[in-house]
Amino acid sequence: MSDGPLNESLPALRKPNEVLVMISKEKGMTAVARKLYTVLLWEAQQQMKALGRVPEATHLFEMPLRRALLLAGSSTESRTIAQGYLREMRKMAITWEAPGATNGPEWRDMALLSQAAFEMRHGERLVQWAFPPDLVKALLDPKLWTLQDLPILARLESYGAIALYDICSRYKNNPSGVTNRAAPDWWVSALSSSPKKREWRKVKNEAVMAAMAEINEKSDIEVELLEHRQGRAVTEVQFAVRKKRQDRQPGSGMAAVGQGAWDVAGPAAASAPAVGSVRDAASGLGLSDAQIEALSRQYSEERLVRALSDTRARTQRTDLAPVRNPLMYLMSLLDPRAPDPLMREVPSTAEPKPAALPPAQDTIREDASEALRRERFDQAVAEIAHLPGEVRAQLLQRLAGQLKEKGLLTPSIAKRVREGDWTSPLLKAEMVKLFLAEAVPTSSL
Repeated sequence: MSDGPLNESLPALRKPNEVLVMISKEKGMTAVARKLYTVLLWEAQQQMKALGRVPEATHLFEMPLRRALLLAGSSTESRTIAQGYLREMRKMAITWEAPGATNGPEWRDMALLSQAAFEMRHGERLVQWAFPPDLVKALLDPKLWTLQDLPILARLESYGAIALYDICSRYKNNPSGVTNRAAPDWWVSALSSSPKKREWRKVKNEAVMAAMAEINEKSDIEVELLEHRQGRAVTEVQFAVRKKRQDRQPGSGMAAVGQGAWDVAGPAAASAPAVGSVRDAASGLGLSDAQIEALSRQYSEERLVRALSDTRARTQRTDLAPVRNPLMYLMSLLDPRAPDPLMREVPSTAEPKPAALPPAQDTIREDASEALRRERFDQAVAEIAHLPGEVRAQLLQRLAGQLKEKGLLTPSIAKRVREGDWTSPLLKAEMVKLFLAEAVPTSSL
C-alpha cells in the first residue's frame, strides 16, 4: 500500500486502558474488525482534539471508509464486508464495574459503538459512527492510557497477536518488564475472538505461540511467555515485554513509533546500554539488576547516571522527608509524567522538615514529586474501583486480616469490610498501600 495513509506521519492514539482488553461475553470479533475499531477510536480522538471539547450528543464522527479500512490494514473496500465489521462492534459489549462504590459510577455496560452508518458524499462513501458517552469522555481526556501507533497495529494479522499486542504495549516502557499476572482462563478470554471456554494448553499451542512470533517479527516490541506453576499445573500467566532498539524495529521507513509517556531519551537510547557505569551510579539505592537493565535500555547513559546521582544525593538529605521509594523518585526525575501503577507509592502524611536554604532545583523537584505522589494515589484509587468485584473483595479481606493483626480492625471498619465499602479514609489509604505492594492485575488492565 505504497499510496495508502500508512506511509503518512500519524500521531499516536492515546488508547484508554478500559478498551485494551476486550473479553467476549456473547459475540466475538474478527481481527480486522478489532483493528478497524482502533482506527475509529484514533480518528475520533483527533477530531475531538481539534474541537477542544466533547461534541454534542447527536454528533456523528465520520471519515472516508476507504481510508479507515486502509489504516486498519484491510485489503478490501467492500461495503458489505465493512458493514459486517461494524455489526461486530455493535454486538460487542464492554463492562466497567465498581461494586460497593459509595460515590461515582458503580456499574456501566455499553456496546463498542452506539450507532454506525454509511453516507455517500460527492461520490465518496463515508463511515459514520457514535460512541457511548463515557467512552467519548475517556477518549478526549483519558485518565489511564497507552500510546499505540496505527502502522504497527495494521501489520498484525491474527486476532491473538492484536489482542496480545494491545495488552503488552502498555508495559513496553515499564522498568519491571512484565505484564499483569493472571489465571490462564483470564488470558484465554482476553486473547480469544470467541467467548467459548477452552483449555490454556490448547490455546497456547494453537494461537498464543504464533501470536508471540508475529509480534516479535512485525511490531516494535518483543514478548516472552512466563508461566507460573504449582507442581505441573500452570496457575498464573504473564508476559515479559521489551522494546526493540530502533535499528531492529520493522518498517524503519515508516512513521516514527510513539514510545509512550516515559521514553524521552532520544537517539542515544537506541544504542547498546552501558550498564556498567549505570550500575555503579545505582549502587546503594536498592535497585534490582532487572530494573537497572530495563532503565538502561530506555534512557541514555548520561541522563540515567545524572538522575541516579541526584537520587542518591536526595536520599542522603536529612533536612527533608526521607525518600521511601528511590525507584519512584528516580522516575520522577527522568520523567515526572510517568503513569505506571507499579511504580506508585502512597502520599506521605509526614510533614517534611524545612530545609535551610535548599537549592532551587531541589525545591522544584520536591514540589513535582509531591504532586506526582498525589496524582498516583488518585490513579490507584481509580484502578481499585475498576477491579473485578471478586478480586477487590479478596483484596479487602486480606487487608482486614492485616488490620486485625495490628489491632486496628474496629467494629465499624469490620462492618465496612463486610459490606464491601473500602472508601472510608483509613480503608482507602490502606487499600492503596496493599494494592501497590501486590501490584494486583485487573481485567481491564
